[in-house]
Amino acid sequence: MVFTLFKRIEKNPTLTIREANIKDAKGIVKLIESVGKEKIYMVSEEPGWTEEEERQMIKRLDRGKDLILVADYGGQIVGCLTLFRYYGGRSSKVQHVGEIGISVDAKYRNIGIGSKLFEYAIDWAKKRSYSKLCLSVFSSNANAIHLYQKYGFEEEGRRKKQFKIGNEYVDEIMMGLFL
Repeated sequence: MVFTLFKRIEKNPTLTIREANIKDAKGIVKLIESVGKEKIYMVSEEPGWTEEEERQMIKRLDRGKDLILVADYGGQIVGCLTLFRYYGGRSSKVQHVGEIGISVDAKYRNIGIGSKLFEYAIDWAKKRSYSKLCLSVFSSNANAIHLYQKYGFEEEGRRKKQFKIGNEYVDEIMMGLFL
């Protein structure tokens, strides 16, 4: 899919939402490191894996059941969305549930990239007979919560003061979308 964004960041902005390939590993790791360094959106502040490990994960991905999407903006990975079977698909009880994770580079937020990633992922999940998508988010991340609600995700539960960001405790909100 190719989209032109409404807000101009570069001269001729073209956003491509596509499934990741092994050449994207470096950009994905760099993106996760960048978002992690902000210390306010992710539980882990480091990706926890190397570029080579990311390449291997993309290579071994069961593309019929799991998805890694990238937002490629002029050759730069500025967003990434993962949709993996809940609990890694290790149980027959959760084969119908996909768990989503999303990261967008700070310089490219609030211009529609998250929406395009979600549109692609939801359509992809429906075509593969998923019944439910789920995710969790910090209660302090109002922009992300707004995005998720825009696509029909609803709060299903809350873990009070689950995380401490700086000196502030924040809840973990579990959200779900029935397809």
